[in-house]
Amino acid sequence: MKKKYFFKFFIGISFLAVQMMFGQTTTWTGSAWDNGDPSITTDAIVLSGTCNVTSNTSFKTITVQADAILNVDNAATITVQDNIQVLGTGQLILNNNTSLLQNNSSATNTGNIKYRRNATPMRQYEYTYWGAPVAGQVLNVFSPLTLADKFYSYNANVGVNNWVIENQNNVIVPGKGYAIRAPQGYTTTPQVFSGEFMGVPNNGNISANVVGFNPALLNYNLLANPYPSAINVITLLDNTNLGTLYFWTHNSAITNNVFTSSDYAIRTRTTGIAAVTGGTAPGLNIAAGQAFFASAGTTTTINFTNAMRVAGNNSQFYRNAQNVPLNYYVHLNLTNTLGAFKQIAFGYQEDATDGYDFGSDALASTEGAIRFYSLINSLSLGFGIQARAYPWSINDVVPLGYTTTQAGTFDIAIDHFDTFFADKDIFLEDTSNGTFHNLKNSAFTFTTAIGTFDTRFKIHYQDTSLSNDDFAGIENSVYVFKENNQPKIVSTQSNIASVIVYDMLGRVVFSKDKVNASEVVLSNLIANNQALIIKTTLENNVTVAKKFIF
Repeated sequence: MKKKYFFKFFIGISFLAVQMMFGQTTTWTGSAWDNGDPSITTDAIVLSGTCNVTSNTSFKTITVQADAILNVDNAATITVQDNIQVLGTGQLILNNNTSLLQNNSSATNTGNIKYRRNATPMRQYEYTYWGAPVAGQVLNVFSPLTLADKFYSYNANVGVNNWVIENQNNVIVPGKGYAIRAPQGYTTTPQVFSGEFMGVPNNGNISANVVGFNPALLNYNLLANPYPSAINVITLLDNTNLGTLYFWTHNSAITNNVFTSSDYAIRTRTTGIAAVTGGTAPGLNIAAGQAFFASAGTTTTINFTNAMRVAGNNSQFYRNAQNVPLNYYVHLNLTNTLGAFKQIAFGYQEDATDGYDFGSDALASTEGAIRFYSLINSLSLGFGIQARAYPWSINDVVPLGYTTTQAGTFDIAIDHFDTFFADKDIFLEDTSNGTFHNLKNSAFTFTTAIGTFDTRFKIHYQDTSLSNDDFAGIENSVYVFKENNQPKIVSTQSNIASVIVYDMLGRVVFSKDKVNASEVVLSNLIANNQALIIKTTLENNVTVAKKFIF
């Protein structure tokens, strides 16, 4: 009889008790964990009250019981080895910029979580590109004050290539992007939309159909990060057939019911450029809830995977990362006094060629009063991002082009460059008069008529208007040495105009303008026993760079 009663007793033990009897378990009892803080080998049970997680925390499994709350805040990442269960009225809340990672791509989640995401501030009639990090989210439940006909997806098929109205009662498909208009009642003053996704957290492989890119049609696919964590751009691009990503910034207010595609920032696997209307360039990660346009090499099905997910890096809303090819880029801006702006990037990448490389080269924006781009061989297309073959050669030449509907005065200037270029000159050749201008020293100002000019400008890394003998003579006429334990520069052929000193990270550690003398002592340069690049610009507009230990 005792055995029978024991068997009945054992069968009646709750699932919760079984967890506590077998394996390491810790339970939140309303104010503390009864068996120590959770870890990747610990089953965590939130039994009652509210458990606030404000720093990165790991769990083997998570079970949130009815009426209990697990609240994640402060941009923390929770990492779960296996399953997540939210039972009854229990709540697992992930607040803005927090992340949920799951190691086991086969783990099965049950019950709904809440994932909260703040959009970039919007004005009336403006849209944000969204994707759901959970399964089961209905469009109009996510944004109930958006008008019924203002939910869109995009059909990139050749016969359509246009926006498609989505039924407001449709469930958001994981991996698919949607354009959702701001709620009714928004005004011309930008306002943050605080969205809340509710559903089962997405985990594991998630497929999405894409259409092959046709440059003549510009048929991009509207996709979305399907996870409640950021995903890595490089891992995404290296493990799919996607090439270039475009992120909508909605920097510009709508005019006459029309938006401008100048608001797209562009990203390839190695670099990004800001939208024509300004803002920041896209980084290496795509935040949770973020949708984006992407070119695809072929019409196929791609897979988002857990390997693409990353901890943190979840605040910029709009193969493995260590496989990034060696690459170095220069970013240039073209501007005028009327507020026109274009940014381009060109550089050197170990897996690139001097021809067109899908996934590394990105077409330039065609919007705005001005277009600015680099050119590739005989292609008639202009590129906003161009990857060229590595290793770099001092003899390389990068052709630049521009189109403008505004006549007047413009500037071409360096926005930033990788450390690789810290000790290298970057000359802009103006073929209209044969002059060379070192963009490292200052912006280049020029005037232009309206039109397209694809042969006027070229980038060089040496002033080829000088002969080799001239270069050698100038290089040998500038001396850098220590005198009384201070760096001294002497020029024997031309007076010194200015000096800039860089450390090996490309940071300026010293500069001096208006020297107007044949020699200068860098008395304010602090000795730190480090390698420096000392760039001396002479009054004949020639720059000499020399390495110096000080």
